[in-house]
Amino acid sequence: MAVQGFFDNHTHSYFSDDSRMNIDDAIRTAMERGLRGIVLTDHMDLDPPEGINGFTFDPGAQQEAIDEEVVYFGLNGRKTDFQLLKGIEIGFQRISLSKIRKILSDYSFDCVIGSLHLVDGHDPYLGEYYKPYGYFRAYSHYLEEMYSLMCEMQDFDILGHYDYIVRYAPYPETCISYAEYGEFLDPILKFLAENGKTMEINTKTYQLYRGRTPVSDIEVLKRFRELGGEAISFGSDAHNISRIGDNFGWCREVALKAGFRYEVYYRERKPYHIPL
Repeated sequence: MAVQGFFDNHTHSYFSDDSRMNIDDAIRTAMERGLRGIVLTDHMDLDPPEGINGFTFDPGAQQEAIDEEVVYFGLNGRKTDFQLLKGIEIGFQRISLSKIRKILSDYSFDCVIGSLHLVDGHDPYLGEYYKPYGYFRAYSHYLEEMYSLMCEMQDFDILGHYDYIVRYAPYPETCISYAEYGEFLDPILKFLAENGKTMEINTKTYQLYRGRTPVSDIEVLKRFRELGGEAISFGSDAHNISRIGDNFGWCREVALKAGFRYEVYYRERKPYHIPL
């Protein structure tokens, strides 16, 4: 199914430790699917807790590889309107903030996604984080930590998968709804809207995993719009070509129902809006 005009702001190439996606293949697949462009937002999670793998890559090598692909395919407004952009997905961690700031100072990215993958010394993917908590405290504490860290970090463009914590949870509750978590979501959404940042619809989250399928709550998006959010980001979180632009038609429908008229991508850290 063609997804003409959409921009995939969240993809992972072989520079991410958990991906083997070839950049050539990613470009060709995105073009075949009618995307306007992709951003390679490879993982950077520094200072992992003991016994947990971190995610690092060489930004210089990543950016050199992107530059070579741009020349080879004649991209970014030369032979074609398709854009391949330089990105990074930075994992929020208090002990890593000075290192993160240095990386963002040393390299020029088009787009920075800020995400929370490690919390209280745990990677939720492994399951230990959830053991002391019932579902409500596990989710609300995650949101509290996210808000605190994003306020300290500040230098990012897109907040990645705010409901990441639901993906790997052992509970039957599969949604961070505005009705239940509004007091924790409002500070996050206000911060984003007031500082010209955006949130994403991350289609990887809403997939069947370990017998559960997390659910998106449109009321969260509506509240972001109500607070002044101008546009929404679409991200597949693709680690292989099969997921590039995945379910973006649904993203568009949800964004329109939430009151948005534009999706957004970032180039040289500046937002560009695409009419929905």
